[in-house]
Amino acid sequence: MVHASSLTTGSAGDLREVDYWLFGALRPRSRALRVLVAGGDAARAARLTESLVAEGRPGEVGFLAAGAPLPSSVYDYIDCDLSAEAEPGARLEALGGVLAPGGGIRVVMPASDGRGGGCAVGGLFDLLAAAGLAPVCLMAPLEYEPALLEADPAFCTDLDFVPDRARAGLAELLGVGRAFQVAYVRRVGEVVGRADPMDPACVPVLRGLDGLGLSRLMRPDNRLPVRLAGREVLVPVISQARGLLPLVDGRRTVGELAALLDNRGVDAAQFRQVWRITFATFAGLNQLLLQAPL
Repeated sequence: MVHASSLTTGSAGDLREVDYWLFGALRPRSRALRVLVAGGDAARAARLTESLVAEGRPGEVGFLAAGAPLPSSVYDYIDCDLSAEAEPGARLEALGGVLAPGGGIRVVMPASDGRGGGCAVGGLFDLLAAAGLAPVCLMAPLEYEPALLEADPAFCTDLDFVPDRARAGLAELLGVGRAFQVAYVRRVGEVVGRADPMDPACVPVLRGLDGLGLSRLMRPDNRLPVRLAGREVLVPVISQARGLLPLVDGRRTVGELAALLDNRGVDAAQFRQVWRITFATFAGLNQLLLQAPL
């Protein structure tokens, strides 16, 4: 995840991502998860199987090579790499037909190469709409936020991460290119609930780096060097995040984090501000998520 002294965002399609971005950290981990890896390579299916087993979660993972006939089963989560598909739109529409009610898909498409190949972000929205699907999250969300590509961006405070076609297109124009477009998608019209990161009972979880590693990447001026849209961007981070992130261990609740900071002189109102900005920033970089309940 790290090269030199900057953070690289992206999507690994791991279970923590799926739990949060597709199911809002509301779908119990004890509920069986039927997974289909469509396209790409079988190693991804093996890794997801290993994750289910390691976490003691019920479920099954199938693999479908590019162009192969679709199975008759239905799936809660489809990890779909359309890079090698001759007709990506038709393939995506067909995969939607084996998606279980309330399920979702992670879609990976080669990004536009500027020479007529690949898919611009606007084309991704069109592709999804034609298949009866809509993005619930672009990955990573802040990579598609043009405000961060300005000279002096403000703190991130938005906790919704709702994809916006116009803003995503502007961020694409301001950037210098990306290799892939990645989106988590659901059927058009489905309302995706999401756990509230401000709820004291929620359990935050880090993916990629641990909290100490993330805090060490912060510069003395409280800027975090991040690769966004092919550019290195200095993302503003609230200073208290430096001491807060190492406390996030995947077990402590938000309320327990607030109590620890209260002992350090950060009162409840201050904590809410610090936590909101910290979560909005690092969730937007796909580093800090909420854990789904057991």
